[in-house]
Order: sequence, then structure tokens, then C-alpha cells
Amino acid sequence: MNRSSLKYAWRSKSTGIPLRSGAAGRSTHPVWLRTVLAGFAAASLLVLAAVPSASAATDGTGGGEGRVDHRTYRTSTGENDYLVYVPKGWKESDRLPLYVNLHGCGTTAQEMIDASLVNAVADRERFLVAYPDNDGQCWRAVFHHPPSTTRGGGGDADIIAGITRETMSTYHADSNRVYLIGGSSGGFQASAMGATYPDLYAAIGVIAGGGYGTDFQTCQSLTDQNAPAYAPSAVAEMGRRAHVMPFFTIGGTNDVLGEQPAPGGCTRRAYLEWLATDNLLKPGQDGDTFRDDPASTVTGQEPGGYTWTKKVARDPKGCQIAERWIVDGMGHNWPGDAGDPKGPSTAEASWSFFKQFTLRGGNSTCHG
Repeated sequence: MNRSSLKYAWRSKSTGIPLRSGAAGRSTHPVWLRTVLAGFAAASLLVLAAVPSASAATDGTGGGEGRVDHRTYRTSTGENDYLVYVPKGWKESDRLPLYVNLHGCGTTAQEMIDASLVNAVADRERFLVAYPDNDGQCWRAVFHHPPSTTRGGGGDADIIAGITRETMSTYHADSNRVYLIGGSSGGFQASAMGATYPDLYAAIGVIAGGGYGTDFQTCQSLTDQNAPAYAPSAVAEMGRRAHVMPFFTIGGTNDVLGEQPAPGGCTRRAYLEWLATDNLLKPGQDGDTFRDDPASTVTGQEPGGYTWTKKVARDPKGCQIAERWIVDGMGHNWPGDAGDPKGPSTAEASWSFFKQFTLRGGNSTCHG
């Protein structure tokens, strides 16, 4: 991959725009930026452990039997590399679902392939996987960078949407079954994509990340009670394209960006914010339409690994809208697979959740 942009430290490969903390066009002062980055290094917050464990065998396809295509998304402002996994046996006449997988800070698309092992699931379940690449840099929703959290802002949200559309067109994907998930900064960006481009994605997923409108600092300082206060801004950004957004979250209890008890707990608050967002989009007559269903809570343990809890939110008819996985004792990792093999498989769990939903039909298992 072209790494020439790395000499412009922490700049977008596509635009060369510095990270910003305020309105578009106002650059962050370099001293402030160095201070923030030093804080990242000290806390080891934003580098999702997406590099496979030493015992994990990787062959560049993430355990899949298909092929990985290296592609470049080009616009008038620049270009971004991305990878597309094409499952074994794919034909141009196929209309397969598309799963978009966003890496975190300090990792690449190839490392996400190697760690997440989504491609092996894609072979079995028959879907395409797109891996946008940001040269190991953070997706900038983690800083609440306005151009990257606004449709048409020229930032990362538009870049990822463009890569999604290009993949859909090139590989004839089913536009009704497109899903997006991200880890760490990719998790923050996944929340941003759910708000900025709800007309592209049937469901989204957040791994060790935060909700729309928050950054890596504010999400830690929130309480669970005030996290839903960000829901109106998500609804406003969705605008006329809004639809109830199914969502999946997973995080560890030893991760401040995951499910750690306060302070911390960004992934938990992303769940609460998206639940509140969907309830604003579809209010009930007697309170919230979508609520956690205690009867659906499941606990388990990976052999020789972590215990976990899965919580489910449903509507009054019993139709599922959300799934929240809490992994006891896990840090800032991609859970399961080759990222942290002691956790439940995020590849299996996320696809099992996503495949219930279509963009124009809602929860297909509930007939809309």
C-alpha cells in the first residue's frame, strides 16, 4: 500500500486535513495535538489489539478460501486504499450482502483481515467484505472531527460511504443487505456512519468504541443516564433518510472504551445512545418502543477463556433491534478469532446479528 502520506503525521490520506477539535477549517495547534497523542500512548487507549496472536496462522486471506482484491478509491481530493474479500465461488451474477469492517488506530485493513477472521465466515455464509484502509491512522470520528461526522463534510464519513458504494457497484452487492462494523476509532466512525449514511447501511456494529457525537474523552466522562442525551443529534444528522438502526456492540470490562465500569464504558454508552435514538425514531404509546429483554439474556464462557454476557433489546412484538456483548476481564481487543482468542467470536456473533436485517424490510425474521 502507498504509505507516502505518513510523513504528514496524523493527516488524512485523502485530504491532508489536520485533525480538528472545532469547526471545519480551524486547525488544531500542534502542541495540543502532541499532548493528546502522548496521552494516547500513555493510556494505550486507541490501538485496538487487532494484530493476530503469535499462534494464529495467517495467510493474507484471514482463513478464507476466496481472494483479496487490492483497490483504490479516488476522488478529486485524494485517494484511499481498501481491500475487498471475494468469497470462494463468487460470480458476477451473484447479489451478495456486503460487510464493511473498519480498523482502529495503529492498525491496517490487512491486519483487520488477519485478526477478525471474518472472511472464513463470509465463505460459509456467502457475503463480501470491504476493508477501508487509513494507513494505520485513526478514523477521525474518534476526535469528533466535524467533517468526518457530517454527511457531505468531505471527511472520513464521505470516504467510507464512497468505498462502500464503489464496492457495491463493482461486485454487484445486494443494496438491501449492507452492514458496517468498526473497532476502537473504527467503532466511533461506525456510529458516525449510522447517523450520516443510514440510507446505505441496514445495521451497524461498535467494538470498543463510542456513540455518535462523542469523542474518546467525552464518552468516558458520561454517565449511563446522560448518554441518551446525544440521541437527538444522531436523529438530526440522519434527517429525512432516517430509519430505525439495528445495532450490535461488544466490549471488555477492562477497557475504558469498552464495558469498563465508570469511569469509562464508551461501548456501553454507545449502546444506550443508539437505543435512545431508535426510540426517538419510533416512539411507543406507553414509553420506549425498544427495551432490554431480561428473558433473552444469555451468559457463557469460552473454553479456557473469558466469561461473557449477551443482552438483547426488542420491541413489544418480540422483534430484536439490538445486541450487547459484555466480555468479563478483556481489555482493548477485537474479541475472539485471532485478535484475542479467549473471547467470543465477534465475526460469528456480528454476522448472526446482521443477517436478520434488511435496509428496507427491517427485521426480516419478524417480517418487518
